[in-house]
Amino acid sequence: MKPIIKKAIICLIIILFIISPFFQYIKSISVMKIYSYFCEKDSFINELNIDIKMPGGLATSEKDWYPFVMTFNDNEGFSSFMDRKMNFTVLYNFGAFEYLNGASMLYNPDSNYYGAFYGAYFVQETDTENHRFGFNNNGEIDLEEVMLPGTYDINELVLGGFGLYNPISNYKIDSFNEVDTYIGYKNWSVIDATVMSHGYNHRYKENYQAYIQYGKPPSKYTGKQNFPITQFKSRIYMKYIEEKKCTVFLYAIAPNIKTIENCDNNFLQKSILTIK
Repeated sequence: MKPIIKKAIICLIIILFIISPFFQYIKSISVMKIYSYFCEKDSFINELNIDIKMPGGLATSEKDWYPFVMTFNDNEGFSSFMDRKMNFTVLYNFGAFEYLNGASMLYNPDSNYYGAFYGAYFVQETDTENHRFGFNNNGEIDLEEVMLPGTYDINELVLGGFGLYNPISNYKIDSFNEVDTYIGYKNWSVIDATVMSHGYNHRYKENYQAYIQYGKPPSKYTGKQNFPITQFKSRIYMKYIEEKKCTVFLYAIAPNIKTIENCDNNFLQKSILTIK
């Protein structure tokens, strides 16, 4: 075979790979692994010597979650949202890629991982040393404030990343309990809630940066309405770390309680939190 023919065949193979749905998955994990690494190094919890390891989708044999948990810092954005100076670091994971579609199950309304996320929030007040985020002045849980990191995350970071602004987002507390010990530490609170927010199936219009990690929404999941209002279930574990003046949240949100329970048992509860 002549060299010029070999080069042409190689170029054709490369082009076919780049336009294939599987390339979106390779692009996603390549970009997000590097980006998350630098976010983790720059996070305020790294400066506080707080470390958390959360298992990703490779921890199970099922096709459930993206391979690894990512880190994102947004001190400035959350400070603006709260109208007071905050430190804010997010750890998150979402539904695994459907390789033939070149996109996450996040978009698939028939999947248990439609609109599903799990991870952790670390929140620290920097304006005052006396206020403990998520608690009122009497030291009691402030349920309204507890829901704000998740509200900001879904509304501003996720839905806003798709170009949907001023979204509808409401929640109803289903249960509130105290937990003696969780992931090796005492005194956690756990809140289950029903969330009414937007689903993620929508028509692709422009190349938002969010599509790098999630892939583009497959056209076959597009209904009559973009981002239809959908009911989700959520669970939040929270604890204030006194010596670090930081509140930690472990969370999961999914279309049904079965997926929440599975995520809690296989991912949240197997997280390793280290406070040095």
